Amino acid sequence: MSNNRSSSDKIQKIIVEGDNKILNQYAEELAKKYSPQNDKEKKQKLTTSQIRNILDDVQRMRKEDIKENKLEILRPKLAYVAGRNKDSWALKELRDILDEAIGLVGNSFDKFENFRNFFEAIVGYHKFYSKVKD
Repeated sequence: MSNNRSSSDKIQKIIVEGDNKILNQYAEELAKKYSPQNDKEKKQKLTTSQIRNILDDVQRMRKEDIKENKLEILRPKLAYVAGRNKDSWALKELRDILDEAIGLVGNSFDKFENFRNFFEAIVGYHKFYSKVKD
């Protein structure tokens, strides 16, 4: 597999096909890119607290919620967080990636689990790579 896959190709492989190897590689790549290394970078990149609340919502979702397309309510929440933090290019980019992924989930619980694993991996790697406190 080429490491130069487009973002959309990677998201498709992760969400639709459940490719865990690409999930791990892409989540780590994004986390490294979005993790602030000093206080100066905090405004442009991601803080854990900015994405943790949305992850909490994802982790609380049940099979019935997915069948009722309740994952769709995350789209405006992601837009709100990105809009509130206008200096953060990383938050806007992550919002676009997660928005595309949500669109692929539909009401499939298997695809939702792939989405949840992907989002959890991004947050986990971000915590590991970030050098600043929230």
